[in-house]
Amino acid sequence: MMNCTVIADLLPLYIDDCCSKESAELVREHLAVCPRCQKLHESMTKENTTPIAAPAQAPAKKLRPLRQWQAAILQSILLFLSFALITVGVAQEAETSADGFINGCWALWLVVPATGFMLSLVNWYFVKLYKSRKRFWISSLLFTLLGILAAFLWTFFHYDYFVFLDRGSLSDTLESIYGFLYVFCGRGILLSAVLCALSGVLSNLYAKLLGKE
Repeated sequence: MMNCTVIADLLPLYIDDCCSKESAELVREHLAVCPRCQKLHESMTKENTTPIAAPAQAPAKKLRPLRQWQAAILQSILLFLSFALITVGVAQEAETSADGFINGCWALWLVVPATGFMLSLVNWYFVKLYKSRKRFWISSLLFTLLGILAAFLWTFFHYDYFVFLDRGSLSDTLESIYGFLYVFCGRGILLSAVLCALSGVLSNLYAKLLGKE
C-alpha cells in the first residue's frame, strides 16, 4: 500500500488523467480505504472543476435618448435661426436702392455670415466619422469660416465690387479696399467672427451630447 504522501503527489496527475494505468490503479485502491486522501481528492476535484471567471468588461456606454433628443433640437434651432437671418437679410436687401454704394449692404452684413454658418451645419450630420470631439468642432469652425469667405467672394462678384474698388494706382486701390472693408463690411465681418466662435462652441456641445469623446 502506498503512503499518503505519494498519493498526494499523484492526485493532480490522476485528476487530469495524465498518469499511467498502473499509477491510476494504485491511487484508486488507496482512495478506497483512506478517508484522508478521499477528502483531499474531493477538494482538488472541486478546485479543478471550478470555472474561471471571465475578466470583467466595462459596460458598454449607452447613449441616453434624452441627449440624442437635445442634440437634434439644438441642430434644428440653429438651422431655423440661420434661415431666419438669411430671410431677414434678403428682405432688407430687397428694400435697398438698386443703385449706389448702399446696394448689397445687407448681403454683406447679414446674409453672407448666416449662409456660411448654415452651410457648416451640414458637417454635423457626419459627426460619427470624426475620431474625437476636438477634431469635429475644429472642422466645424473651419467649415463656417470657409463658407463665409466663399459667400463674401460670391457677393463681391455678384455686385461687381471689384470694379468699384479699382482706383487705378495701387495705393489708391489699397486705400479703397481698406475703407470698403472697414466701413461697408465691418458689421458683416464682426458677425462672421461671432458666428465662427459660436460654431466651435456649439459643435463641441453637440458632439458631447452624442457621446463623442
